Amino acid sequence: MMMSQAAASQNFNINNHKILAIEDDPEVLALYKSFLQKRGYQVLSAAGAVEGMSLLQSHPDTRLILLDLNLPGMSGEEWITWYLQQGKRTPVVVASGKGDILTITKGNNMTAALTKPFLMEELQELIEVLLAEDWHEQVSVDRKTH
Repeated sequence: MMMSQAAASQNFNINNHKILAIEDDPEVLALYKSFLQKRGYQVLSAAGAVEGMSLLQSHPDTRLILLDLNLPGMSGEEWITWYLQQGKRTPVVVASGKGDILTITKGNNMTAALTKPFLMEELQELIEVLLAEDWHEQVSVDRKTH
């Protein structure tokens, strides 16, 4: 049974959402994966920046990227620079324990910041906002007011 593309995009069908998680800590990566898969997302996981690049290129239908800033071999900032040069429109959630995270995401409407440690529910809320069709308008709304 095939659903038309228009009908599929009308419904917020979570099963169509592929998330790429790039995180060098295997425990954190496993946590992301189990949490997101339980919520019906498809999760691709990469333990480093280069692996994340090749996964993204082989899965152009990726809807959201979860990026750790402290990656071996390449910083999260460098990864974002590479990513933006690809001309992609997929939102990136940058996760870091560093305080400078907001300077990286500020002024870039492709990225959102989560400061570690964070609750998985906060991540879920942010993902839902970013996967909504009108997320560009919603990002400026302060999520902590309710």
